[in-house]
Amino acid sequence: MIHKMRAGCALAIFLVAASCPGADLQFKIKVDPAGIARRNSPTSVKLRPGKELPAGWTAPGDSLVSAILTPANGGEAIDAQVVSLAGAKGIEVYWREKKLDPGMESRYTLRLGSGGKTASTVFSFKEGSGYSDLLYGKTPVLRQMTAYDPTSKDSLHQTYKTFHHVWGFHDDGFITKGAGGQFTHHRGLFIGFSKTRVGDKQWDFWHCKGVSVRHEKYDPTAEVMGPVLGRTLSQTGWYNPEGEVVVRDYRQVTAWRQVEAQALLDFVITIEAVSDDVSLKGDPQHAGFQYRAVESKPGKGNKTTYVRSTESTGGKNDVWEGAEWITGIFQHGENNYAVTHMDHPKNPRPTVYSTRNYGRFGAYFEKDLKKGEKLELRYRIFIVDTKKHPDVSVTRYEKKYWDYIEPSKVTVSPVRN
Repeated sequence: MIHKMRAGCALAIFLVAASCPGADLQFKIKVDPAGIARRNSPTSVKLRPGKELPAGWTAPGDSLVSAILTPANGGEAIDAQVVSLAGAKGIEVYWREKKLDPGMESRYTLRLGSGGKTASTVFSFKEGSGYSDLLYGKTPVLRQMTAYDPTSKDSLHQTYKTFHHVWGFHDDGFITKGAGGQFTHHRGLFIGFSKTRVGDKQWDFWHCKGVSVRHEKYDPTAEVMGPVLGRTLSQTGWYNPEGEVVVRDYRQVTAWRQVEAQALLDFVITIEAVSDDVSLKGDPQHAGFQYRAVESKPGKGNKTTYVRSTESTGGKNDVWEGAEWITGIFQHGENNYAVTHMDHPKNPRPTVYSTRNYGRFGAYFEKDLKKGEKLELRYRIFIVDTKKHPDVSVTRYEKKYWDYIEPSKVTVSPVRN
């Protein structure tokens, strides 16, 4: 069940607590796709006091603010979600652009008001025993495995690293692999480095032999739940054999509302050197941020074929240089899935992709950090049922990648009463 504190926090962020002077505030919104074909694209605009908002606008009041986004050419209002900016610096309004091609533009009227209708379907977050689920309505989207149990050899093997499972679209369970099977340390969406040097010592946070990567806690103040997106922020400790935290990471995961048989997930992972200088290294097959597909037969992997970005070169030992994204295509039961792993250009360079035909693929880099230094990493995971969405061409995924790294240009102007 949802903890009361979490449920209250989610509501307060979806309908931002605010003090709205006088009547409702209205704005004209224009969205320019910036030459990129947009499909079900996360879109947002910031509204800040003294700029887009009145100078006296504040956000700690007792009333609630809702966002109503109405197309300028008429039609029904579309779902929008309000999220407060840190430090009472205003709000950000999110929505989904269903279809916007180059040369076109979308125009809306945005109204901020007190209260308002809540969408019937929203994201929610539920903590269980040793796991946590992110759902859209009643449909599960992600599960983070959070247990750590060293009381026996078997329980330690099952729980020595935290990771995210991805649910399929047809009540067919996870489309990611957990513990056991071919290469038991490959689990869901996970990050690790087989050669992690901390000071003058080196540990393997990929296979986790003698060390562990443990979920520590969630930050309820960073939790966001609404009709457009669901977001959580977790803290993870990388523990050495003595049980000391030597590295810590913070995993912000955002699930975006999409159409049927399609999912869009954003990961922002911040790695911090805690106890000493840190060197993150390994090799393309044993380090980085990776996806491991569900095994079609236990211990046999899953036959996976790949579509690669036009910039990719190489292929020796399944390593691809210059790749911006990789799409793995596989079957799970009677259903077919395509999972695209996108690497943001602000991540460390050089980055290479590694792909295996049994279903493990992801991005590898090396990076040195001074004690106390933090490294922010960004990735997007795009998932479709290829029977429902059969286009698995390079062109389609190139467009999705550019939609990720180059957001639409959004302009806003207040409507003066």
